[in-house]
Amino acid sequence: MPIHTDEYQLVQEAASYIKRKMPFIPKVGIILGTGLGGWVNSLDIIEEISTSEVPHLVSPKVVSHKGRLSFAVINDVPVAILAGRIHYYEGHEMNEVVRPVRVLREIGCTHLVTTNAAGGLNPAYHGGDIVIIKDHINLMGVNPLRGPNEEKWGPRFPDMMHAYDRVWMAFAKTQAEKLGLNIHTGVYAGNAGPSLETPAEYEYLHRIGADLVGMSAVPEVIAAHHIGLKVLAISVVSNVCYPPERIQETSVEDVIRMVETSASKVGMDQQSLQYCVQ
Repeated sequence: MPIHTDEYQLVQEAASYIKRKMPFIPKVGIILGTGLGGWVNSLDIIEEISTSEVPHLVSPKVVSHKGRLSFAVINDVPVAILAGRIHYYEGHEMNEVVRPVRVLREIGCTHLVTTNAAGGLNPAYHGGDIVIIKDHINLMGVNPLRGPNEEKWGPRFPDMMHAYDRVWMAFAKTQAEKLGLNIHTGVYAGNAGPSLETPAEYEYLHRIGADLVGMSAVPEVIAAHHIGLKVLAISVVSNVCYPPERIQETSVEDVIRMVETSASKVGMDQQSLQYCVQ
């Protein structure tokens, strides 16, 4: 959907509200996806804001998405953690979906870690595996930059060759391996949802080079890159989608259970945040 002509003003108003309450200027924004919100509970939270009280931010309604913005310091890095996101399939305008990303930038973040649950299309993947996204394929049929461009945020036609920060990816992978974590890198295909893919669609996605499929990361990354944020995107494989003989019927409860068991793996790689202060 098009960006509203007053979208810049809405983002500024949301950011202004948060700035009055936040304890410091965050360096890194972290978005926690399905099943990962509980990771916040392991941190020493300095301040917490409900997204429902922030002007122009829509609170999540999907199960396991809390709708909280928390502030903490991890390995000497000040972070703002958004536990929960809204999705395009819920019927929201695309500018509403990516507004939190823009707000994170306006409150001071220069880096973004976005996490999600995704189906695994690479035969080498197993449920619970961690994958760093190295690129994406946008099959959602919509782009968050459609409509009037806000020059204060970025160019009309942003180049997407380096939407995912390759140096940060390599740094995060190295840090994870030092902790004994087996981390993959792969290509994420974004679909609009909410229905999961058919076996034929899984086959198609695998053939065009996708290692993962999900319903969230792509718009956030496009908006983040447009506004100048460096991006690290991480998926937890929630269910195996390829080859066909490995596919099983999956419910949202199955997805949450699988991802929750791997949330600690995502949290263990906190050393990767050190990249942001080098």
